[in-house]
Amino acid sequence: MRKLLPRSPYERLGGYVHLPRLIDKAKLHRKGLLNGYNYKTVGFDKHLLAFLEIDGDGFEEAANRLKEDEKILAWIEANGARHSPEEIEHWNEQMISRYPDTAVKKARFLHALKEAGGDGRNDIRTYFDLIEFDEGRLE
Repeated sequence: MRKLLPRSPYERLGGYVHLPRLIDKAKLHRKGLLNGYNYKTVGFDKHLLAFLEIDGDGFEEAANRLKEDEKILAWIEANGARHSPEEIEHWNEQMISRYPDTAVKKARFLHALKEAGGDGRNDIRTYFDLIEFDEGRLE
């Protein structure tokens, strides 16, 4: 059986990177199919929920009740923080360019890259790229 994967963190909805991925993770989690992915309280999920000023449990409930991306986005716009396109793009750039910035984070990053089959790959520098490689979207 093929592992169910959330969408790429690079995909956007309402201008926000990672939002389609978070929607997928909320739906997979509710079905018990998230299979070890970090979710809601850590990583990019946590950063996005904080930027949107949305409660993770409330988001999960809405994502599963509303089903369609556009309806979920409308719920976020009605219940979360308002951001200008410039603020959203600034946030996106910060997330896309995130890389391990301490020795401990670098060691964990390199371990995860090795586990994904990318030992020695010097072109995978950001967390988004590591996700893409691990999920088979980056050769």
